[in-house]
Amino acid sequence: MTIKQKNIALLISFFGVLILGYFLSISETLSLKKNYDSLKQQEKLYANIPKRLQVLAQKERYYDSLLKHYQITKTSLQNNLLKTIDRYAVDHSIKIVSFDEPHSVFEKGKQTNSYAFRVSGDFKSILGLAYQLEQRSKFGMVKSLEFEKIKSFRTGNTTLEGQFILQLVQ
Repeated sequence: MTIKQKNIALLISFFGVLILGYFLSISETLSLKKNYDSLKQQEKLYANIPKRLQVLAQKERYYDSLLKHYQITKTSLQNNLLKTIDRYAVDHSIKIVSFDEPHSVFEKGKQTNSYAFRVSGDFKSILGLAYQLEQRSKFGMVKSLEFEKIKSFRTGNTTLEGQFILQLVQ
């Protein structure tokens, strides 16, 4: 064997040992390092769980207090709306003339419920009811409020009626 053949054999065996060393030790080390890094990331995620649970518990208490404050129970939204209107009507001496069934429309993945009702009373009280429903009670958006002056020919009295359309997008 000549020196050139010995050098070629030495280089081939050296690269063979490198490849063998990679497959036997280095590849295992790299895969264990990846596993270690992923476990470290999971540890960071799991370290925040008690804090996140505490924040979620606080949010739950807050939302429960909102439900209690706005007196929203497990009954239907229509019943809660009627109860709120009735309570306001008693306090501000207005009269509920009609309360129609809700109209539901399903469009673009969202359901829109429209509640139509009519009240009779003075202008300030009817406007206050619109404010109560939209801003304080957060039932939805007053889509339309139409005032109509009605004269009773029998009694000779005129009354103001407000036709509401309250819209809620769910």
